[in-house]
Amino acid sequence: MLHNNNRTNFETLVQREMLVYQYNGRTLDEYYASDYYQQLNADYRRKTSMLALEGLIFVTLLVISFIRIRNTFREEIALTRQQNNFLLSITHELKSPLASLKLSMQTMERAQLEPSRIKRLTEISLDDINRLEALVENILLASKMDGSDYAISKEPINLSALCSDIFGKVADKFGKDRTFSSSIPGDIYILGDKLIFSSAIYNLLENAVKYSRSGDSIALEVIPQKAEVIIQVKDTGIGIPDAEKSKVFDRFYRVGNEDTRTTKGTGLGLYIVKQVVHFHGGTIQLKNNGASGSVFSIKLPLSS
Repeated sequence: MLHNNNRTNFETLVQREMLVYQYNGRTLDEYYASDYYQQLNADYRRKTSMLALEGLIFVTLLVISFIRIRNTFREEIALTRQQNNFLLSITHELKSPLASLKLSMQTMERAQLEPSRIKRLTEISLDDINRLEALVENILLASKMDGSDYAISKEPINLSALCSDIFGKVADKFGKDRTFSSSIPGDIYILGDKLIFSSAIYNLLENAVKYSRSGDSIALEVIPQKAEVIIQVKDTGIGIPDAEKSKVFDRFYRVGNEDTRTTKGTGLGLYIVKQVVHFHGGTIQLKNNGASGSVFSIKLPLSS
């Protein structure tokens, strides 16, 4: 519309001036050669170029806005889907141990059981309680880390002792159908929060157990370097597809989909690991472990 108005104005002025020239007995060639026509034509072309440029800018901004709105909607849909999956997962994660606890308590209440049977039911109940406790701790920790005022204490941590202790507990719990190995040199120290960092190591080892199969191997390595230390958790399990590697640290994200996924979890474990590593001034990477499995590699500064 603006372009048509500009052209109409130009043609109107040209027609008017042509009549004036003809009335004064001058030729059209003289008019087209006049300074007035040349200036008028230059103004018309300049306005045409400006309108074309403005139109191009407007269309570009419109396309960019459309793309951003589309991407925002997609992100919101994906986040909503992940949150729904999280609610489904956490409902299952809460109901399973509660149902097991209820069954164990009812069995001990109604039946005359031998001491060995009571001991076994007690062990099962304690495992369920520990599972619930770990779940609640992960949810609370993830919620705290989302706050802008969250901060950790910075105290010397004996990383060697911490990793050895957590690795031993996980190996004792799952060592019946997995092969565990470790390489942890002594007296390596970092600055940080011992309780919070413990959750990162435990979540990585638990993740390795979840995504490995009976007979697979899981290894924990602590590799000191000049001014930093590398912590690696390796497994020979099912691995993680390349397309999902960049998403596994997102909150609520779980590998696969709800129809094919068989592992337990809420999608908070690796999110917590990444946040913990970040608060300790480190970085974390996910790599392939040869033909199968995954390697999570943490790099942290050593305590000076």
